[in-house]
Amino acid sequence: MSVLILGMGLSVLDLALGCAPEPIERPLREGPRELDQDTGEPPDTDTGEPQDTDTGEPVDTGEPVDPELDRLCFPGPQMDWTVCFDLVNHQSSWGADYDYPEPLNGSAQYSKPQRFLDLSKVADVEQKLAPNFTFEEFLAERKGRYGILQPHLIERLQELRDDLGPLTVNSGYRNISYNAGVGGATYSRHVYGDAADLKPSNVSLSALGAACDDNGAGYVGYYETHVHCDWRDDPQEPAIFEPAPIQPGTKHPLPDLSATLQVQQGWFTAPAEGWDEGEPLREWLALDAGGQVIESFVGRSYQPPENAAAVQVVVGREIQILQGL
Repeated sequence: MSVLILGMGLSVLDLALGCAPEPIERPLREGPRELDQDTGEPPDTDTGEPQDTDTGEPVDTGEPVDPELDRLCFPGPQMDWTVCFDLVNHQSSWGADYDYPEPLNGSAQYSKPQRFLDLSKVADVEQKLAPNFTFEEFLAERKGRYGILQPHLIERLQELRDDLGPLTVNSGYRNISYNAGVGGATYSRHVYGDAADLKPSNVSLSALGAACDDNGAGYVGYYETHVHCDWRDDPQEPAIFEPAPIQPGTKHPLPDLSATLQVQQGWFTAPAEGWDEGEPLREWLALDAGGQVIESFVGRSYQPPENAAAVQVVVGREIQILQGL
């Protein structure tokens, strides 16, 4: 027998996942205004709308500017960024549920959140954060009183929903303790509020994963029942995190994944480690002596036909293993 383990990002179906576009820019926040030379106070020219710096006239940007760091705003049902919630500063008295680890490899993308939403003070958990997503799909007080959610995640997911149709959110934000309790990785992006586990209604898992990639996802994970999409390379929300500059195109750490191929009584399995949100998708091929595909199968175990000369498995669209028979 011979075993060949190939690199990351390979697919049984040779799915063309495409190139991720540049991250969508969020509205800029206003800086401090100049003081009136006579009164020493800011001039009373604030209309609540962005203004042209030359004419002073309101500018219709389609996305209002939020200059405060004690409020967190989302697109809302009209995509006008007027659905806002108060934030509270993190307190050490909250305990282990919110005791974040030190930044991974010193990366600003894994910095500790400084401000949180107090879920006990959210009056309407059915409030729409975007036309097709509600607050309670991502944050639930039963999982912890405080939580974070990065608005760019909601923005990205609404774009996916517009293109693909209904999406079920299996998992959104998790605090540190809850994440550990469900077997999540220490640095899971779920604890940083920019990840979601999604199940599509009208398209395949492959189509959903490809759409996440096309929409700039920093990482896409394929599981048996859902797709994990996160935007770990997008700038962190400054209302939640202390803002830190990142270089354009920076790629941040990906999960440490591994898989092996085992056979017993003619049945092949592919034990895997590093997928922390369920069983990864396993795609099997049986190949003849000329390398042609004679059978394909999706499942946790596989028994190839008698005329197969080799078996190939792709685990989670990340690791490909080829073994001759």
